[in-house]
Amino acid sequence: MKKTVITFALLCFSVSIYGQKSELNLIKLDSTWGQEVLRFPARSMNYIGVGEVRFPPKGWIKPEHDFFWSYTYAWSINVDREIPEKELELDLVKYFNSLNRVDMNNTTDSRYTSAKVTKIKKKKSNTYFKAEVEIYDRFATKKQLTLNVRIKSHYCKKEKKTLLLFKFSPKDFSHKVWKTLNEITLYSHLCK
Repeated sequence: MKKTVITFALLCFSVSIYGQKSELNLIKLDSTWGQEVLRFPARSMNYIGVGEVRFPPKGWIKPEHDFFWSYTYAWSINVDREIPEKELELDLVKYFNSLNRVDMNNTTDSRYTSAKVTKIKKKKSNTYFKAEVEIYDRFATKKQLTLNVRIKSHYCKKEKKTLLLFKFSPKDFSHKVWKTLNEITLYSHLCK
């Protein structure tokens, strides 16, 4: 277990050579936040593009810490349309099942992810969602965990792509952790 957690932490908090390139930096955060960059297709999703995960400087893997399982994830994908709730739900299931090494075809596995996404509002090319995701925490507690999620989807008509910014935490939306998460944004140059 300790070896798995250490390996995962090193993977998540290391900045790859690719992560140094500005076109792969999507989330506007300082270097104290850990970074993982990946290219799509990934995590059983066939989108083409790039993803960036950013972890807080402390506490992500510590159940007693306020920032336990609280992090942000951005996608810049070549999807020339808005992405609806049901597709986002399936994407979240694919992402967490892949992260937890759960077979997408084995819906009877007790570790299988479930997600419910609700559209909150639409303002011009931005659509805002909230979600609740039931996941298995294979890294720290080895138990089921409910994550609250905020999602901002920005459709870039000129570039024919979609930017998604996910913010995750098991804390209620009124918890102080969300003050930090709500302030996180994407770089403005990503979409004209």
